[in-house]
Amino acid sequence: MKCKKLYGIMLGAFLLSGHVFAASKASVNIIPKPNQVVVGEGYFVFSNGMTISAPAGSRSKALLVQKLQAAAGIGLKDVAGSKASVELSIRKAPELGTEGYRLLVTKKEIKLDAATENGLYYGVQSLLQLLPPQIESGQKVEANWQVPCVSISDTPRFSYRGIMLDCSRHFSTVDEIKKMLDAFALYKINKFHWHLTDDQGWRIEIKRYPKLTQIGSVRVEEGKPYGGFYTQEQAKEIIQYATDRNIEVIPEIEMPGHGMAALAAYPEYSCTGGPFKQPRITWGVEDDVFCAGNDATYTFLQNILDEVCTLFPSKYVHVGGDECPKVRWQNCPKCQSVMKANGLKTEMELQSYFTKRMEKYLESKGKRLFGWDEILEGGIAPSATIMSWRGEQGGIEAANAGHDVVMTPGGYVYLDHYQGDMLCEKVKIGGLSTLQNVYGYDPIPKAIADDKAFHVLGLQGNMWQEYMFEPNQIEFQIFPRVTAIAEVGWTKKENKNLDSFIQRIDNQQIRWDYHSLNYYIPMPEGNMNYIQFTDKVTLPFTTNRPVKVVYTLDGSDPTATSAVYSEPLTVDRSVTLKLRSVLPQGTLSPVRAIELTKTVPYKGLAKVDGLNKGMKMRYVKDGDYTSVNQLEAVAQWKDTIVTSINDFFKFKKKEQSGGAAILDGYIYVEKDGDYTLHCLADQFYLNGKLLIVNDKMKKNAKSDITVPLTAGYFPIKIVFLNRQYQGVVSEWMDARPTVRPVSNTNRDLPTVVYY
Repeated sequence: MKCKKLYGIMLGAFLLSGHVFAASKASVNIIPKPNQVVVGEGYFVFSNGMTISAPAGSRSKALLVQKLQAAAGIGLKDVAGSKASVELSIRKAPELGTEGYRLLVTKKEIKLDAATENGLYYGVQSLLQLLPPQIESGQKVEANWQVPCVSISDTPRFSYRGIMLDCSRHFSTVDEIKKMLDAFALYKINKFHWHLTDDQGWRIEIKRYPKLTQIGSVRVEEGKPYGGFYTQEQAKEIIQYATDRNIEVIPEIEMPGHGMAALAAYPEYSCTGGPFKQPRITWGVEDDVFCAGNDATYTFLQNILDEVCTLFPSKYVHVGGDECPKVRWQNCPKCQSVMKANGLKTEMELQSYFTKRMEKYLESKGKRLFGWDEILEGGIAPSATIMSWRGEQGGIEAANAGHDVVMTPGGYVYLDHYQGDMLCEKVKIGGLSTLQNVYGYDPIPKAIADDKAFHVLGLQGNMWQEYMFEPNQIEFQIFPRVTAIAEVGWTKKENKNLDSFIQRIDNQQIRWDYHSLNYYIPMPEGNMNYIQFTDKVTLPFTTNRPVKVVYTLDGSDPTATSAVYSEPLTVDRSVTLKLRSVLPQGTLSPVRAIELTKTVPYKGLAKVDGLNKGMKMRYVKDGDYTSVNQLEAVAQWKDTIVTSINDFFKFKKKEQSGGAAILDGYIYVEKDGDYTLHCLADQFYLNGKLLIVNDKMKKNAKSDITVPLTAGYFPIKIVFLNRQYQGVVSEWMDARPTVRPVSNTNRDLPTVVYY
């Protein structure tokens, strides 16, 4: 008790000292920003032979000792009592809760206390961020191993600060997950929502049902098997690894929709009985779902949950509940019988009936049900916790009705969205969520009543992996936005500051280099990647946060010492312009290449007789065409007139691949000028010249081209292959061409085509 009182006096004196907020405050780069920080003068300098005291078996002490030994070669000796150079203590401090801590650094000593080991762990993470970023090195490096004199008193705003990882669409190895958990722990992320099942893959071993992983974990993509799953022993390994880093692992077992991987293995639990060849091989939503009218379905899922509940110590089990088509239930005698017997008027109410049954079962296991906001439809399960992803409305309704919610709205915290201009990044599902956008999010909407705001537990960033074809792309999507999620979740609203946050990112990026993380670096944005011009062209570029940009005009990749972009570039010859961003520590972004071609304007025809709206289409309904060259062998073409290239899909079943089309027509340009051509077909010709090629995924506008056109009519040809590529079917893409003035950035402008 005497020690506690003395520590409180020391802390109070430091907070009231007259030299606070000294110049050294610039060295406090902690993310998430502590809620109370006072910076003094001077530094505590680490050296060999210093002592440390901590509770027995403290993970926090072990982390600090290991980091200093590995990166600095400094060993701390164990001692008992309060005379250690570094003292970690667990004390009775209700005001700190289960995650708060107090840290006092003077020139002579470091004192860290908390009410729990979790709080000590977060205090050590803050202490490590006061050290030079080289502390994250796995081997000895040179640095000034000192921390500024500070006093920090810190507790989080929200108890739930999470990241969801979808391992069903693309599989992450145990080591890849551990690497991410290490990085999450740096920023006090405390929930790992593990999306383990979906239409495209079942990833967790269930011993009672071995076919779930034997069949449900593997799909065949373009002739090659793709899959993977976690044994229960591997899951335990990840759970323990996360627990050691203050991270709770919340499993998700999708039901009643998104169940095709399970139904491929056990089709008897569907409404139709199958059979189904394999898990779904395209992204999107599958119509076949678990049969809600079959008691055997509930037994099957409850047996699965038995093993999941035993395996995962979390108090939560997430059951999904999102995007469940009702078409099979509408035509299923068993489902309709259950609806009639229970007085259910709609299939939405049937889903609520399904969810409430699963909720009661989870309660019998001592667990709470988590679900996406669709489980609100038809009536919410009484004790369910809601994740609001379709905007905020679901969370608002649930919180005002007295239910706990976690805010995960797609417009802010979906980490599969673009971080900048789509022309600068690899293909994504779509959407835009910049670092600033994430940072500006407030998880408590104004529409939630003040006396219900406590029901908002926090927020979560969701990393859906349909378009994560390479493992390091997951890291690229998560970092740096995870730091914004961390600060929104931890730092009180009034203590946040975007400019300060952006400055602190520079320090964190050096740390990520030591972790070998493939993080996003703002790219030079603006202009098309393909530009044709007549005389000269001026190219302005921006970045979505301050960063140095370098460039070359000789085709070579820029280096940190290349010419620095400072004003719009003017080019008067055919060249390949390459640009990169450079971080303060010298780390370079990927290269952005822009093909610049000097040419004469494309001449339009003043008049074309007999034109009608529409296009001539030659097509073949069937055949697996993956290359335009294959069309040379087609003998049985059919001819028709269509109003849109998308009319081709009228000949096919939903999402069915196969077949091809060649379309001919004219477009009209009203006046001379520079125009941007956009088309998501495989090939687009104008005036007989091939200008656009989409030979892989028809998903974004990387192939858009700017060209000079005179007024008039231009013959166009479009070659279209109805194929699937990496989980994306052509039907999902609007392949209609558009022609717009360069000054107009609306790619959805309608373009009239004639034949």
